[in-house]
Amino acid sequence: MKPLRVLVCGGDGMTLQQVAQRLSDEGVKVETSTRIIDRLCLPDQEWDLLLVDLDALTSFLRGILPAIRLQFPNLNIVGISTRSSLDIGFLSYDLELDDYLFNIPRPEDLIVRFPRVAANYLCDTNTFHAFGSQPLAA
Repeated sequence: MKPLRVLVCGGDGMTLQQVAQRLSDEGVKVETSTRIIDRLCLPDQEWDLLLVDLDALTSFLRGILPAIRLQFPNLNIVGISTRSSLDIGFLSYDLELDDYLFNIPRPEDLIVRFPRVAANYLCDTNTFHAFGSQPLAA
């Protein structure tokens, strides 16, 4: 199975590195960026998820998220925060996030939570097997 591909962005480079390290330790292909446009515009990169650090959300990032949604309609955008749920509920609606979380997610949770991502990772191109099980011998 190919690795989950996640781009983590926000205004605090230290937090982004912590998130990236945790996800990378679980086999996720992760890149971080405080300048999201530079990463999304690379023609050879495809991302399954965009994780946005809502605690260090810059006004620039907040302003371009709607444009990212239009340009990349199949990209799932998920906010990560340590704030109260009330604050994030309003913010996620305003930013048109697909979801928001209060901790660093596990790759399995992300795959199951988003159908488009699950479609890419629950099937193997050579053999059929259930997620989390060993492939059947051909």
